[in-house]
Amino acid sequence: MVRGQWPGAVERLAQQLGDAQAADRRVKEAKATAARQSPSSTGLERAEYQRQLRAYVQTPEHKAAAHAIRVAVALMKAHDAALLRSAHTLLARRANGQRPPRRLPRPLVLPGGYAPRWWISSINSTYAGIWRAIPSPGPELRLGSPDDPLVQEVARQARLLQASHVGYRGRDDLYEAFHPDGTREGGEPVAPICGLSPETSRRANLALGRGNGIRIQPSRMEEAGQMHTDYFAVWDRSRAYAAAVLALLRARA
Repeated sequence: MVRGQWPGAVERLAQQLGDAQAADRRVKEAKATAARQSPSSTGLERAEYQRQLRAYVQTPEHKAAAHAIRVAVALMKAHDAALLRSAHTLLARRANGQRPPRRLPRPLVLPGGYAPRWWISSINSTYAGIWRAIPSPGPELRLGSPDDPLVQEVARQARLLQASHVGYRGRDDLYEAFHPDGTREGGEPVAPICGLSPETSRRANLALGRGNGIRIQPSRMEEAGQMHTDYFAVWDRSRAYAAAVLALLRARA
């Protein structure tokens, strides 16, 4: 009986993946539409291009295009976060020999596609809960050999999502208070606070507002770039993880 329930649950995940992919396409379409409407710099002097751009951003067309992008991005985030929770839930239950849930997590969207400003702000400020849904590698190993390409792909996508989580959580660790010297990247970090460890001192300097600026620590610029990449890739990676889980579940159904 339990085995007979799994094909339907797997196909519900497939439908949810399709919905998330469609939401991602709508973001790309909204951005492409905005780009087509915006003034082109081709053949224009910089001053004239800037003048046209300033005029364009005051138009109703620009405001409508910007709003369409904000709505599409918020919807995409809501779909991706729910998809990630669904994929991990099904994988864990299948690995543990349990029956699938009667309902999968659904995106936090309002009926009729209604997207007021407060809802968009809520999705953007909480990331639709995607960071709490980041899975750890492991359950897939109970559904096949470590040499199985399907198992390996699920584990790989889970590791990439973990890297995104590290990028999200580690951003604040990159910054330091400093004294600029007038050049683009020059200046000296604020002196450590006597009696504190270097890390505690760095955090205290930032919290106390010491120095005349804040910057990424020069020695960690490469790390910052990777964290930035991983952080913003979480949405694409959620869909890739769900696709990998779907392929594994279908193979084991």
